[in-house]
Amino acid sequence: MSRVSIEQWRMFVAVVDEGGFAQAGEALFKTQSTISHGIRRIEKSLGKELFELQGRKALLTPLGAALLPQARKLVSQSVALEQRALSHSTAVQQEAAIAVDTLYPESLRHRVVRRCQQKFPALNLRIYETSLSRAAELLEEGKVNLAIASKLPRMTISHFCVRIELVAVCSPAHQLAMKDRLSIESLASYRQLVILDSGIRNQTDSGWLGSVQRLSVDSVHAQVNACRAGLGFAWLPYWAISEDLKCGRLRALPLIDGQVREVSLFAGYHPDFIEDPIVNCLRDRLCRNSDEELR
Repeated sequence: MSRVSIEQWRMFVAVVDEGGFAQAGEALFKTQSTISHGIRRIEKSLGKELFELQGRKALLTPLGAALLPQARKLVSQSVALEQRALSHSTAVQQEAAIAVDTLYPESLRHRVVRRCQQKFPALNLRIYETSLSRAAELLEEGKVNLAIASKLPRMTISHFCVRIELVAVCSPAHQLAMKDRLSIESLASYRQLVILDSGIRNQTDSGWLGSVQRLSVDSVHAQVNACRAGLGFAWLPYWAISEDLKCGRLRALPLIDGQVREVSLFAGYHPDFIEDPIVNCLRDRLCRNSDEELR
């Protein structure tokens, strides 16, 4: 039985490719301590060191340099095997799974599903609605064929999908609605509504600006509803609140630093799926003219 797991070899390769333990953790959606522990396990099994630290840099030892080519090949083959098995299942059963960040417009998602079902009538499609790091995790684990997120694993082929505008808003009944001019810093004393990271390995608080209080929910829809109820302010995607702004159900905050932020979403998949007809259909539909359709 092998004393070193493929996942540990994946960490070893990532440290080399990313230039350090912290960077490898970010690329693999793991903590730096997890990466360090994995490398120590390899070195303990081999009885020799793979890296030597010079300042903040982790440099390969002669043994590490000698093992790197084979480690790369092993990691690549393991990913290819998983994806090939999933691709084979997809071809036979016409099944596919995708992970879609909650920021991606629901109306566009429904349109994509309809068009793909027209092209593949027997297609069974599973959709995971995710937030922040979870889409990348599902893609890396081979549980989905394609993922849409702001950040994807390095191994994937990525295509720009859509640019999401986020607007700072609150309910007309909220005390912030009575203010004339607000700075980003002044929002820190008010409760912010944020979306939880649905990731498992390395959760983040993206979008939280340091408010003293926050209310965390699991989707854009829950965030919109909480904002309508006056539970706090939030940065919400324009596609989800355009009607609320028009009818006065929500009000844009008068920020002197700018009311709009942008998040770019990308569609990504493993290279083994580059010729998969279902993945190509999903990718083309998810990315095609998304920016224009949101205007």
